[in-house]
Amino acid sequence: MPYKVLIVDDELPARKELRYILEEIKEIEIVKECANGKEALLFLQSNEIDLLFLDVEMPVMNGIECAKIIMYMPNAPKIVFSTGFDQFAVNAFELGAFDYILKPYSDERVQATIERFFDYAALTKTPKSNIISSKNKITLTTSERLLVFDPPTEIIMVKTECGSSLFYTTRGIIKTNLLLKDAEENLANSGFIRTHKSFIVNSNMIREIIPYFNDTFILVMQHYEKEEVPVSRHFMKSFKSIIGLK
Repeated sequence: MPYKVLIVDDELPARKELRYILEEIKEIEIVKECANGKEALLFLQSNEIDLLFLDVEMPVMNGIECAKIIMYMPNAPKIVFSTGFDQFAVNAFELGAFDYILKPYSDERVQATIERFFDYAALTKTPKSNIISSKNKITLTTSERLLVFDPPTEIIMVKTECGSSLFYTTRGIIKTNLLLKDAEENLANSGFIRTHKSFIVNSNMIREIIPYFNDTFILVMQHYEKEEVPVSRHFMKSFKSIIGLK
């Protein structure tokens, strides 16, 4: 059975562009197009879909207003927000958005979203755990949903705190009860390295390496520049080797 998709956008050319891209993807069926949030809500009252591409800026009812209602619907679809401006990203993810795409659409970006959705759909059929690896993706489970990540590009670092592991991602900080050593095992092949008993970092996301006292370092990470990440003496040799420092 193909996954059912609803496109909601007040601009006809944008709908046509997205439809053209999606129609090239197997296992996707576009069941309806709507021009605003009210039309979408009316359709969803009597129809179930799997994935919703929702424009943020629309007349009558915009995407944010629409999503606030959809999120409380039974069997609510996953929502992918789309807009020409990125200032809405925070609001979108606060509403539990599955993804967020900037216009104009590109084949590669839409395909990446659909592949992530396929991974999510497959994983929801498996027993629930704290972290699941699938096709080089990592899926973190929260009390509300499964979140699928591409570790090299979307996970910045992992920090242990009060018995929990905090995953610092491009979509926010995700709290899990996973042990840090288990996270390290799952992320070892994605460029992550241990820098401290409480930290694992994405080596591709290191922005600055600052010399610190007692021949140690402090790391500044992309997206979380205010977080000081230590490199302890115990991990210094392996860190330098991986980073290429003498």
